[in-house]
Amino acid sequence: MPTTYTGEDIDVLEGLEPVRKRPGMYIGGTGRPGLHHILWEVVDNAVDEATNGYASTIEVTLHEDGSSVTVEDNGRGIPIDEHPEKGVPTLELILTTLHSGGKFDASNYITSGGLHGVGVSVVNALSQEMVATVKRDGQAFQQRFQRGTPVTELELTEESVRGTGTSIFFRPDPDIFESVEFDPAWIREQLEVKTYLNRDLRIVFADATSGERVELQHEGGIEEYLEHLVDDLQVNQVHEDTFMLADDDVEGEGRLEIALQWTDAPTEQLHTFVNGIPTQDGGTHEQGLKSGIRSVVRSYMDTHDLVPHRLEIKGEDTREGLVAIVNLFVVDPQFQGQTKDKLNNPSVRSMVKGSLRTQFEQYLNDHPSTGEAIASRVIQAAKARRASRSASGGGGGGRARRNGSRGDRRNKRVIGARRPCCPCEEKSSTPSRRPSAACRTIRSFPTSSRRSAAASAMILTCPTSVTTRLSC
Repeated sequence: MPTTYTGEDIDVLEGLEPVRKRPGMYIGGTGRPGLHHILWEVVDNAVDEATNGYASTIEVTLHEDGSSVTVEDNGRGIPIDEHPEKGVPTLELILTTLHSGGKFDASNYITSGGLHGVGVSVVNALSQEMVATVKRDGQAFQQRFQRGTPVTELELTEESVRGTGTSIFFRPDPDIFESVEFDPAWIREQLEVKTYLNRDLRIVFADATSGERVELQHEGGIEEYLEHLVDDLQVNQVHEDTFMLADDDVEGEGRLEIALQWTDAPTEQLHTFVNGIPTQDGGTHEQGLKSGIRSVVRSYMDTHDLVPHRLEIKGEDTREGLVAIVNLFVVDPQFQGQTKDKLNNPSVRSMVKGSLRTQFEQYLNDHPSTGEAIASRVIQAAKARRASRSASGGGGGGRARRNGSRGDRRNKRVIGARRPCCPCEEKSSTPSRRPSAACRTIRSFPTSSRRSAAASAMILTCPTSVTTRLSC
């Protein structure tokens, strides 16, 4: 155990060394999700090119060894000219320097999933080997790296090539990851989701481990994705038509798509995305969705007098059985951490709620059969919740029963004791206190007419002004 603590004990990690030292800070962990996360980082860079109109096709190849991947797009290609400040090729700078990239403002990308300038450099740092190939200006260039360090200079490899784009080959480092074997089924599933969210995007997945090659493209967008999700759940739809919202300029801050379908499933399923990134932990856009749905459904049911007497409708009731997709694109998303599992933009909540409320209210009014079907599903959920609560002991479950038993002991009636006449007597610390004048007046009425005849007298003269106990 050291007895001194001086400046000599302070380490300064340079370049990509922090990534290899603490990979979990950048990819969430070194298990299976972390391994695939570095693939999504590379894919998302290619998708950003497509989302902003610079690319139309992405090809992902899982090589025969099952532990190396190539991602290629037909976008503009990463710049290869010398960076004016750093004096190195821009490609090398981007792949070896944290917080470097062209996505810190909206001049190159209006919306993007890569925001921190760390994604592809992290992949490089955690790869045993990486090869970057760029096609620009009719030429092809290539540079090789090992564990984040360049092992070759940027080289011109081919003249007179057609097209543009970037190709990234990488092999995850087995010294970092628990396993470096990729899951082909998971890769295909995630790539297909990308094509639902970007209806003009075409992705080819070549799995050399099985010899399978599939082309993924879904021009139906998130509406087609919702149908796919409902089919997979093997549940019945509550209403025939799917509600679709598409706002290309929501409050001047971005683009929003929402798809909603209620089913007879016992739970809700919310799938939310920001700039093509799945937000597994939700965030402000999901909060806006929930708040908007609750507001619109409650308003519709109240307006059309669809709420049964004394039935309480809660927010969770309005979403039971709901399958929903939120596909949001914003210029400056504030994600929680590099893994981007949650969105934190405060303004997004009201933005999503406002856009949904306006269009969903109009939709339900224009489609009354859908509105009534959703209302019926909500009522069913509320009644089931109430029945479950009653079966467990009512409002508070076990705690209510324990409190009740203590209350029973406190409130045991003494044989021969006179029942308090009214609240004012009940609250008195003197048990022998006589009833108030109002109570004596009430007791002089026949039982059947006490409430109606003496209510006003009670309100005027009883010190507690309580009208709920008028029959002493």
